[in-house]
Amino acid sequence: MTNPDPKAGGPVGSPAAAAPMRVLEKQIYRGPNIYGYEPMIRFQLDLGALEQFPSNTLPGFTDRLVALLPSLQAHGCCYRAPGGFIRRLRDGTWLGHVAEHVALDLQTLAGTRVTYGKTRSVKGQPGVYNVLYSYKEERVGLLAGVVALRLVQSLLPPELQGIQGLARLLPEEAARLDLDSPFDFQAELGELRRLVRKFALGPTTQSLVSEAERRGIPYLRLDDQSLVQLGYGKYQQQVRASITSKTPHIATSTASDKDLTKRLLDRAGLPVPQGVVVQTAEDAVAAARRLRGPVVTKPLDGNHGRGSR
Repeated sequence: MTNPDPKAGGPVGSPAAAAPMRVLEKQIYRGPNIYGYEPMIRFQLDLGALEQFPSNTLPGFTDRLVALLPSLQAHGCCYRAPGGFIRRLRDGTWLGHVAEHVALDLQTLAGTRVTYGKTRSVKGQPGVYNVLYSYKEERVGLLAGVVALRLVQSLLPPELQGIQGLARLLPEEAARLDLDSPFDFQAELGELRRLVRKFALGPTTQSLVSEAERRGIPYLRLDDQSLVQLGYGKYQQQVRASITSKTPHIATSTASDKDLTKRLLDRAGLPVPQGVVVQTAEDAVAAARRLRGPVVTKPLDGNHGRGSR
């Protein structure tokens, strides 16, 4: 879950020639993966000049971070005991590892508790790290990564601030967050909480998911409403509120929703056509231009080609 301890001592390198942090890529794992059994987000972070500045070389960094997020004191990190992560901060750890813990803590503060993460250096690329952390709601997890990086950056000396590529992580549902504006902790935590409320499961579905968690049954949310998969592979079952896949209702309603069907097939690795759901003629024209080439319009819920153009 952690990087090796940096060597003790002051910073090396020149802040005047500071290269900013950069988010190079992202990947979303929606089930078991090579890093763990639960859904995770991975983003690749190039620390730039900050590779030469572990946390113990940044005066006041740890104290300011803990003042903003006192709940970080509960993180055990590699010591597996409360206070372990704070010990790592004071001994010195790199900022990709810090962003991992902050992204986890922000999700918990927003109302979706998660605890598992890890940060590993990328072989052959000095200063580049794979930052991984678990999530309950994908869009909340992505935004937590954005806010975590902005928070970490805001605590750095001015000459070391700067981050590129954040838009790679920003979910569409949080587009109103201005990445060029100064960091506002309460406002950005509030945006995370707004997304949690917007995509919260209904009471019936949530009670089933909570019981599945209690029994150690993994689950995946499959749409923005209440379609949830319990278990993996041949053992999986689906529920939508109180309806289960033991009846044909879920399969029928899913097949009637072209966008949901396409997303589920895409997640399974099957080829699907490019497309987008639009509400107005103007949106349809703009989407057609982005897709480039002949396009077909279809009703979201229909069959036998009725309504297709």
